[in-house]
Amino acid sequence: MEGFVLKRTLSGSFEIGALVLLLAVGACRTVGPTSDVPAGKYPRRAAGCDIAIYHTAVPGARVWDDLGVAEVGCHVSMPLGQCLAMLKSEGCRLGGDMLYNVPRSPLRPSDQVMVLRGQVAHTRSGAPKKEDDADLPPPATAAESAQPVVPLTGPAVPAEPGAAVKLPELPAAADPTSPSPPPR
Repeated sequence: MEGFVLKRTLSGSFEIGALVLLLAVGACRTVGPTSDVPAGKYPRRAAGCDIAIYHTAVPGARVWDDLGVAEVGCHVSMPLGQCLAMLKSEGCRLGGDMLYNVPRSPLRPSDQVMVLRGQVAHTRSGAPKKEDDADLPPPATAAESAQPVVPLTGPAVPAEPGAAVKLPELPAAADPTSPSPPPR
């Protein structure tokens, strides 16, 4: 009788386990892209697309949208040109038309590996971005640059806006053409 009860319990737990597994698989299932889902702002491009490479920290475009970072790891026996072609393919896959901040020589995280990494961007048409430095004050004039720097929190701050400021006296510098005094 005990064998029958044990068998029945195992059979019931097997059915419950199978049901839980089916629910978990159904909940984890991802839906693939369909034709009615719109592509991103810059869709993927073909693997052999034309993509510009810039080794500078700023690309050669006037305005651009950053899309992400592309990175490829290659074995040291692979030619650098082939590894660069893989980086370009990765940039095309992200939808970019330029790669910037790409090092001239690959990174070497270990003896047998070289890594190329670059930022992927796409040129943007339309009005340029607002300059970040537009709210900075104008540069100092030649007369302002010739004066010493005076802290704004000390006694040299004028009491009223039109009051004159007394600048501290600086010690005179030694004449470089005069003979130096003997050492002591």
